Amino acid sequence: MYPNIHYDKTNDLAYIKFSEQKIVNNIESEDELLVFDVDSQGELVGIEVMSITRLLHQSNIPSLEQRLSPEMIPAFIIPQIYQYSRKPA
Repeated sequence: MYPNIHYDKTNDLAYIKFSEQKIVNNIESEDELLVFDVDSQGELVGIEVMSITRLLHQSNIPSLEQRLSPEMIPAFIIPQIYQYSRKPA
């Protein structure tokens, strides 16, 4: 199953939904940029991106909207989260 990605341009937010399981816990990243939603088994249900602009800035990417059409932004988010989560603390 491919993730369902919702991009809210007005509020600079995104949500990536991986499953339909019930969310029972939220885990925030230390810098409060990402919130990981997990089910009762600890499996990832979804990821909230609290600021697309901040995520892209931390990934050293200039304004995404100038380079991609709005329809492409959601597909671009997942690799950026992966790179962000793999950076050394």
